Amino acid sequence: MYYSSKRRDFRDLFTILTSTFISSSISIPSVWVSRLHNYLAWWYNIPRILIFAVVFFLLHKFIRMRYLQIQDEIEKGWGVFCILPLIGSAVLNFEYFRFSRNGNFMEVLVVCSTTIIIMEAVFIVFFYVFTQLHENYMMQEQKRILSIQNKAQLDQFVQQKEASEKANRRWHDLHHNTEELIGLLEAGDTDTAITYLKEQRGMVEVPKTEYCLHPAVNSILCLWAERFRKAGISVGIQTDVQEKLDIEPMELAALFANAFENAYKGCLCLPDGTQKFIKVEAHYNGKRLAIGFTNNCREDICFEGDMPVSLKQGGGIGIRSITYTVKRFHGVAYFEEKDGVFSSRFVLNV
Repeated sequence: MYYSSKRRDFRDLFTILTSTFISSSISIPSVWVSRLHNYLAWWYNIPRILIFAVVFFLLHKFIRMRYLQIQDEIEKGWGVFCILPLIGSAVLNFEYFRFSRNGNFMEVLVVCSTTIIIMEAVFIVFFYVFTQLHENYMMQEQKRILSIQNKAQLDQFVQQKEASEKANRRWHDLHHNTEELIGLLEAGDTDTAITYLKEQRGMVEVPKTEYCLHPAVNSILCLWAERFRKAGISVGIQTDVQEKLDIEPMELAALFANAFENAYKGCLCLPDGTQKFIKVEAHYNGKRLAIGFTNNCREDICFEGDMPVSLKQGGGIGIRSITYTVKRFHGVAYFEEKDGVFSSRFVLNV
C-alpha cells in the first residue's frame, strides 16, 4: 500500500496502523467462537472472514469517501494521530501473547474489549472533529465561489455599462451627423452611406459568442476571452461542455475562472513585445469532462512535487481551489511548465 500510494507520508502510516488495529480487534470474537468449539482453526477463520466482510462493507460504504476528503484537506499532524492505533494494536497483541502463555481468555477478553471501546470512542471524537473541519472548509469554499461569481457578474456589468455609454455617445454623434448621412444618400453615394450605417450597428452590439452549451461556463469564456483580447493576448477556445452536468454550475465556472486567471497572470509576467497566447480546450465524452489550458509564461515557475507554487504571500489559492474541485469529483489534475509554456489538464467525473 505504501509503495502504491501517491502520498507516502504519515497519512498512509495512519491508515496501515488503523487497519492493523481493526484486524487485531476482529480476532477477539473469532477466538471466542473457536473457544466454544475446542479451538478448531476453521471455527476461528470463518467468523473472522464474515466479520471482516461486514466491517469492510461498512467502512467502504460510510467512511471511505469522507476519510479520503479529510486526508486531502489535512496534511499535517498525522504523525501524532499514528500514536493512537499504534498503542491500541500494541495492547491487543500483548494480551494475545499473554493468552497464548496462560490461556486465561476472560482476562484477555476484558482488557481487549475495554481497549477497543476506548479506541472506538476516541476515533469517533476524531472523526467528528474532522467532519466539522471539513464543513468549515466547505463553507469557506462556497463563499469563495460566490465571491468569484459576484466578481464575474460585476465585470460583465461594467462591460455592459461601457458598451451602453459608448452606444449612447454614438447615437448622440449620429444625431449631429444626420445631415451628412442624408447628403450622402441624396448624392447617390450609397456605398459610403451603407458602410457608415454598418459601423453604427456594430457600436451598439455587445460581443457575445457561444463557445459551449453550458451557460455559466460560456459566460466565463466570453468574459475572459474579451479581457485577453483587450490585453493583446491571442486566444484560442475550443470547448464542448454540455448544458447539464453533475456539478454545480458556479463551481464549474469557478474552476474555469481560476484557470483563466492563472493563465492571464502568467502572460502578464512576460516582457513587453512578447507574443502572448492562451489556448483552452474542453471535451465531454458522456462520463468525463477533460479540460486543458495552455499559455506561454516565464521559465522560472517553482514546483513543489507536481504542484506549482506561488511566490506571493497568500498566493496559490486558485490552484488549491482547482485541485480541491477536481478531487471532489474523483478526477485528476496535471500541471507542467516546459520551455516557457505552462499546461494545465483537469479530468472530472461529472
